[in-house]
Amino acid sequence: MNVLILGLGQYPKGSGVAAALHFAKAGDQVIVTDLKSRKELAGNVKQLSKYKNVQFHLGGHDPEDIAWAHLIVRGPSVRSSSKEMKLARKLGKSVTSDLALFLEACPCPVIGITGTRGKSTTTKMIHEVLWGSKKWREVWLGGNILVSPLTFLPQVKASDLVVLEMSSFQLEATGEAGISPHIAVWTNLMRDHLNMYPSMVEYAEAKAQIFRHQRPDDFVLLPANKSFNMYAKEAPGNVIRVKQEKFALSIPGEHNQMNASFAAATAALLGVPLSKTKSILKTFKGLPNRFETIAAKKGVTFINDTTATTPDGTLAALRSIQPSKAAIHLLFGGADKELDFKEVASYLKKRKDVKTYLLSGTAEAKIKRAGIKGHWYKTFPEAFNAIHPNKGDIVLLSPGCASFGMFKNEFDRGEQFRALVKTWK
Repeated sequence: MNVLILGLGQYPKGSGVAAALHFAKAGDQVIVTDLKSRKELAGNVKQLSKYKNVQFHLGGHDPEDIAWAHLIVRGPSVRSSSKEMKLARKLGKSVTSDLALFLEACPCPVIGITGTRGKSTTTKMIHEVLWGSKKWREVWLGGNILVSPLTFLPQVKASDLVVLEMSSFQLEATGEAGISPHIAVWTNLMRDHLNMYPSMVEYAEAKAQIFRHQRPDDFVLLPANKSFNMYAKEAPGNVIRVKQEKFALSIPGEHNQMNASFAAATAALLGVPLSKTKSILKTFKGLPNRFETIAAKKGVTFINDTTATTPDGTLAALRSIQPSKAAIHLLFGGADKELDFKEVASYLKKRKDVKTYLLSGTAEAKIKRAGIKGHWYKTFPEAFNAIHPNKGDIVLLSPGCASFGMFKNEFDRGEQFRALVKTWK
């Protein structure tokens, strides 16, 4: 079979490289394409170079490759509306994704988690509780959490469980394949990715694919608030509505109480006692890059919240820190996702303890119009070095914007922050 991997990607266990390895090992003829160059994708190219049945056509997508393919595996960043996908549909090509391939082949139940904010944390909470309960031989973790489940598909047994984080982009592809996980968890819906979707209606419908193709004996867990009533009525399987409960957590933030509530409800559905769930969640340390305290130096606390790529994410971070006489030095700004900054601007006006250091990018004009005050910086080190905190202060990277332009991605932004904190004296 001729298999086209449309989007190799940069993560070593990500969708593109995992799919390419999957078909290369099966003996299929594979062409790998990506808009990025061979140099930019050197690590993943190296992983695949030992397979003689893999060719690389990098630095763009060629229509001839689409015509050549019997099967196209599209990466999460390849839009359904792209010219490549339009051509694939015109030529009648079979199109799939790494998650769709996995869901079709997985021998055990799959729990899928989506949401605008906190889906990675909720996914990890669910995984830790289920794994810690020791009710299953193995509980696997993958998806949008930077590990394609194709990397572990050969090891999965019928007696296992799989926990997958699923982004709206990934759910578009599984929706097109007509497949949903056995247990779907949809934690929340906030404004995001409006640079990619025409409106919130289309964005929400992409998220809704997590349960649209379930069977009558499957389950979907939805928030108890009224905005999800319509989805509850439309679900083909069993519906569980989740209210926020109170947990003794070691990680701060009201939003994490809701994340823990979804984790507990999912675990209860699978027969894990609440006492066991509470015990495991109490020791949950959180995830890197998500309101993560990375250092405390000379009485100054440094918090890396680089995955706060929306204004709502920044609001959640700021609300997790009680106002005090000490200052919060907020690194904010970056690339526009067609989101509104008015609410965060209004909140910042009330928080007299927050000093804002603004990162230049495509969101700059919109941030200015919203009335967010602060000095603008063209480079990240320049912004960081402008901060002169006193003892008791907090330096918070919670940018409220995408990372493109100044960084490779949000994780690169987090790594650069770590490096700057390491050298701070």
